[in-house]
Amino acid sequence: MSEMNNERFEDLKDAYVLGALPEEERLSFEDYLAAHPERQAEVDELGAVAGLLAFSAPEQEPSQELRSRVMEMIETEPRRVGGHSTFARFGDYLSVKSLALGAAALLVIGLLSWNLALQGQVEDAQSQVQNLQGQVADAQAQQTRTIELKGAWAEQGATAEVASMQKNEIILVARNMPSVPEGRTCQIWVISDDVPKPSGLFQPDGNGTATPITNSITKADVIAVTVEPAGGSEQPTSDPVLLAEL
Repeated sequence: MSEMNNERFEDLKDAYVLGALPEEERLSFEDYLAAHPERQAEVDELGAVAGLLAFSAPEQEPSQELRSRVMEMIETEPRRVGGHSTFARFGDYLSVKSLALGAAALLVIGLLSWNLALQGQVEDAQSQVQNLQGQVADAQAQQTRTIELKGAWAEQGATAEVASMQKNEIILVARNMPSVPEGRTCQIWVISDDVPKPSGLFQPDGNGTATPITNSITKADVIAVTVEPAGGSEQPTSDPVLLAEL
């Protein structure tokens, strides 16, 4: 290891701020820096540029290959004459005074620009997903319609709704329905132009039931439920216990 002096300090300070010095060189450098605190400003200046690395990726221990390449560049860099490097003429324009640190800074800036562009693409994609989710929710709201049935049984505490989930998927959901005599059942009717069409059977119980309605309600005037003989009827034989006008 070469003795630390002003010239050696100049050679190693760029590698020091990059964390690329071997352990012995680093300790020698820091001892020299402690003995010459007036040189701290130079190290801080270079460290500010190296700090850009924090914006690109998590800090990692430099690989042995990187250490070797940096040290090789330091050893082959032209010696300074009269205390000034051949690159010193650029000092008025750039705070980076070595080829190694300049290359690192350019790499960081490129990575930062790429990261910002990528973040913009991700934000655009997220916005598109949110728009699509909103469109799906709106479509589902338009396709779903709930119709409450009224009537004698509703006045007794029963609740019944016709839910139109999609154009061809319609169900009647009933809860707290009274029981019906043995040999009787509930029958659903879809009534269009005063013509009732048998549209499903269900046996009520206290737990509730969900029954598909077999006829379209798109052009219906009324949906009704009557109590009919087991197996259903071709035409209603009793007054509706539940109904809804559409």
